[in-house]
Amino acid sequence: MIIIGLTGSMASGKSSLIRRIRTLLKWPIWDADAEVQKLYRDHFIIQRILHQFPSAATNQELDRQKLRQAVSEDPTSLAKLESILYPDLGKSRRRFLCHHLRLRTPVIILDIPLLFENNLESICDLTVVIKCSDWLQKQRIMKRPGMTEFLMQRLLANQTSQREKQRRADIIIDSSLNHHHTWIQFMTMVVGEM
Repeated sequence: MIIIGLTGSMASGKSSLIRRIRTLLKWPIWDADAEVQKLYRDHFIIQRILHQFPSAATNQELDRQKLRQAVSEDPTSLAKLESILYPDLGKSRRRFLCHHLRLRTPVIILDIPLLFENNLESICDLTVVIKCSDWLQKQRIMKRPGMTEFLMQRLLANQTSQREKQRRADIIIDSSLNHHHTWIQFMTMVVGEM
């Protein structure tokens, strides 16, 4: 089984590429962001988050916008949030890998935005980074609901820079032009080399 680790900085174009892979290649994909969204719906996880971040509650429910603000305001709070989420996230990833090892699936993708930050490239046979120009990345980020310049800078500061990700990657795909150009690069540089 070939394990491809796919990553990219925030708003780099990774999600668009993943949608095409799912639709056209039908490779199994473990999506870290989707798994985090599931955890945010888990009652036990929510209670642990609200215990650690009481300001993230609205009517005793988790308010994701308030949580994002709380995490962006205190540099130590991201590590606290990760300590709540990461154990279950790791279990989910391991279940996915074991399941596809048993099935002898030829190729799987681990879609992990913080692949290098968490040193998960070691479990991958191939690492692929999606990148775009810094200007385009910032334009894309600022279109997100509730985004501010301050919040964008804090979020980017918590990620490995695009340049460092590119240095550590096996393959770099540039999404600055359009979806079709990005797909051609993926098919040529990743699928064509397998």
